[in-house]
Amino acid sequence: MEKKTLMITGASGFIGNNFIERYRDKYNIIPVDLLKVKPEELDFTNVDCVLHLAALVHQMNGAPKEKYFEVNTELTKRMAEESKKHEVKHFIFYSTVKVYGYDGDLYNHNIILNEKSLCNPKNDPYGESKWEAEKMLRSIETESFKVGIIRPPMVYGKGVKGNMESLIKLIKKLPILPFNYNKNKRSLVNIENLMYLTSLVIDKEAQGVFLPLDEKNLSLKEIFEGIERAYGLKRINIPLIQPFFWLLTKLKSNIMVRLYGSLQFENKETQEKLNYIPKISYEFGIRKMIGDEK
Repeated sequence: MEKKTLMITGASGFIGNNFIERYRDKYNIIPVDLLKVKPEELDFTNVDCVLHLAALVHQMNGAPKEKYFEVNTELTKRMAEESKKHEVKHFIFYSTVKVYGYDGDLYNHNIILNEKSLCNPKNDPYGESKWEAEKMLRSIETESFKVGIIRPPMVYGKGVKGNMESLIKLIKKLPILPFNYNKNKRSLVNIENLMYLTSLVIDKEAQGVFLPLDEKNLSLKEIFEGIERAYGLKRINIPLIQPFFWLLTKLKSNIMVRLYGSLQFENKETQEKLNYIPKISYEFGIRKMIGDEK
């Protein structure tokens, strides 16, 4: 079977590096840095698929709203239009679950979103700019220009930055932690499962929305215990006393929702379309993530 030629934007980022490392022998890969070259200057000769990873994600120090739309919406539009003009058959866009406009709930643990759930991002330039890009791509999609949209939840794996890294640092540092809480459920995806799903979308020239998820959603207690076991640590894990729970919810609502809130997804449609079964479990994924750090 002839190798597909794959153009990857944002190839030097976390997702791009991981994908190339795993699949450099399976595909002819053309890495692209859109900071150095414009979409209009690219050579699309023999390109079968564009994997568009280039994006402006949440910035710690903030970024102007216009910048998110410039990178995540307008640059995506230019890249897609050039791809279509040069008869690329398949365009894959990395979006985000932020397009749903729902960051989780501290008290309602029964809400579960899926590929068809309503998207309504507000007061979040990152989610809004990604949603505008999704709508734009849908508007230019044709039979000969198929669009696949991947919406990852929180990604974890070796080298990842963000919430999981912060949680691991906390667990390694403190002997007593208030993470004995199993009412909530959160959806995660290990980098290996995410890369595998991406390869399925490419191979099947799949179109539509895809949710890459691990095999099951986890409570804060389950996430904590997986990290604890992976490092061979024994921490004292206590419940967060109700008055403190209430007080912290008032003072640090964002942090509390990330830790104790539920943000769940299900991906039956993704599984059926792609025949997707996650490659590795959370426990094994965490062990691989920490590698030789112990």
